[in-house]
Amino acid sequence: MKQFNLKQDLKLLYKAKNTFLKSILVIFTGMLFSCGNTNKEIDEIAMVEEGFPNETTENATIYYSDSAVVKVKLQAPIIDRYYGEEERSEFPEGVDVEFYDKEGNVDSKITSNWAVQYTKDELMEARDDVVVINKKGEKLNTEHLVWDRKGKEIYSDAFVKITTADEIIYGDGLLSNEDFTKYQVQNIKSIIDVKEQEASDENIP
Repeated sequence: MKQFNLKQDLKLLYKAKNTFLKSILVIFTGMLFSCGNTNKEIDEIAMVEEGFPNETTENATIYYSDSAVVKVKLQAPIIDRYYGEEERSEFPEGVDVEFYDKEGNVDSKITSNWAVQYTKDELMEARDDVVVINKKGEKLNTEHLVWDRKGKEIYSDAFVKITTADEIIYGDGLLSNEDFTKYQVQNIKSIIDVKEQEASDENIP
């Protein structure tokens, strides 16, 4: 006949109870960590949906290089970064972009009062008083411009004005390389000879 050992049975019962409590504690801790991650993800989604940036940087400077050579420098007073499906960086107070040649000299420059850069597509869209100036001093004025980093080109579907040493060209739309040395104006509206315009202005009493 089996004899009961009360002391041994109590030890087994205590051990089983401790194991059960530890298991419950592990499960509960895991749930807490899981809920923490979920809440973080929910907060990020909520911020994007409500229009708040996930990250803000002030007085920022970004360099883009090719084969260890700096090709582009971007400066902005404020950069608001948004994560998610459409990851992007917005420049609500404007942007200043400089393009460099092989010797490190400034080839061209883009400025605007507002811009957004789409990370995946490598596109920057500039709006509101957009100005492009190349190394020859030729200037483009428009209200909308897109810089394609992959294609190394800039283009616009808005009204454009190009001022050179000899003429002023007005048109709707433009396609150019990013250093603004080879460009094509779409749907030209008018071309004004600068010298003739100056002579005409001088003759006005």
